[in-house]
Amino acid sequence: MQTEENGRILKKELEFTEGKIQYKITNDFIFKTVFQQNLKALKGLLCAFLDMKLEEIRTVKVLNPIREGDVINDKSVILDLRLEMNNNKIIDIEMQVEDEGDWEERSLTYLSREFDHLQKGENYRNVKKTIHIGILDFTPKGFPEKLYTDYYFYHYNTGHKYSDKMSIHVLQLNQLGKKEDEEEMPELYHWAQMFKATSWEEVMMLAKKNEGIEECVLTWKELTDDERARMQYEARLDYQRRLKDAELYGIEKGIEKNLVSNIENVMHNLNLTLEQACAALGVTLDVYRTAKEKHEILA
Repeated sequence: MQTEENGRILKKELEFTEGKIQYKITNDFIFKTVFQQNLKALKGLLCAFLDMKLEEIRTVKVLNPIREGDVINDKSVILDLRLEMNNNKIIDIEMQVEDEGDWEERSLTYLSREFDHLQKGENYRNVKKTIHIGILDFTPKGFPEKLYTDYYFYHYNTGHKYSDKMSIHVLQLNQLGKKEDEEEMPELYHWAQMFKATSWEEVMMLAKKNEGIEECVLTWKELTDDERARMQYEARLDYQRRLKDAELYGIEKGIEKNLVSNIENVMHNLNLTLEQACAALGVTLDVYRTAKEKHEILA
């Protein structure tokens, strides 16, 4: 977490930051890392989504933080952001850029998974309000072409709300650009603009309008200046590209070999030990050794 002094230095640096954004915040690794490191930014984002005032958020805790050595180059890993707010709400946020054709099923699965949090024998009245937030850069088939929608359990004919204990909120970044959206929900609109921004000049203009966005941009810029974070970002992107190719052609070959190559390049370029290189890329030693064994390239 940046210190106040570092924050002031970064703000000064950002005044002179310009050009194309290379490491986008829509990348799930960057997105999760930024908001787990900067709780002020996270609170600002939650206020925009849930129409809350900052003082209403007393506490917010990240339940699944990325830790050094975590495996992120794994096809089973989804870098969602699981939170507990004010000790009475469970919130799951996922950044999803590409349409994989299963958003409805995935969002319902995430929501149900988080809702089922009671311990055996615990009173049902203790169940916490559970919210799933999806930030998408596409409109799922059949969904309304709106920037922001929220879903609850309602009676089909009467409109009676069955319960507000479960809800799904969807921000569709590809629907950005309607003046009425900016007028009706300016804060969320500005966050959406930040997620879609392609230049530092754009995000700096938005940071001047919103303190939460400013905090987000400061941590985001700090990450882009960190060599290890950049390598982890690139490794995550490269892994996802290769995995997608493997799934398209029905093969897995090449993925483990590339993982080994990434680690060994980091060791050589940054003069790190094997353990340090694995930690920098979020890979365990066991994963590295297994990948190497599969391709029969052990020394």
